[in-house]
Amino acid sequence: MPKSDSDQPYHHGSLKEAALAAAVACLRKGDEELPTVRELAAEIGVSHRALYRYFADKDALKRAVAGEGFALLAGRIPVGADLTALSVIDGFLRFAFDEPSLYRLMFSLRSTALLAEPVPGPQVRRVIGLATQAFDDGAGEVAVRNRVFSAWGLAHGLFDLWRAGALRAASPELAYDFIRARILESGSVD
Repeated sequence: MPKSDSDQPYHHGSLKEAALAAAVACLRKGDEELPTVRELAAEIGVSHRALYRYFADKDALKRAVAGEGFALLAGRIPVGADLTALSVIDGFLRFAFDEPSLYRLMFSLRSTALLAEPVPGPQVRRVIGLATQAFDDGAGEVAVRNRVFSAWGLAHGLFDLWRAGALRAASPELAYDFIRARILESGSVD
């Protein structure tokens, strides 16, 4: 006989982290949409009421998962002497190809939510900060911002075209190579 919500345990140790890991795992196995808070609770074996302490609704869950995604993306970008405009683009593209459902969710949020919310704001600002540092050639803040947005816009747009089937390539690796070459040709990456 299935357990009712009242029979399920309320405490789960690191419940928020377990829920986020389970949500990311759903996206990694190819799910295009996040589970609902109730479905996620069932997945990790807790009462849905327990998860509502951390995620008021599915939008809050999306923002939290996007925060995880942007933290993972920041981890793909080298720091120190290895931080270059090209390494930022390579990290961005590798992440998009390796984590397509998570990537899609991250960029499905309204841009105001990306920066203004407590989550994923700091994670997004970390990625933007790395990109700004990498693209900074001394030409000034506006010029750097424009180069970052041009390169990311091209990467994002071409990746989305590939995902939608409008940009045909025999393999994801060939699509990656094609997109990377177009970005290099654009002149936004030195």
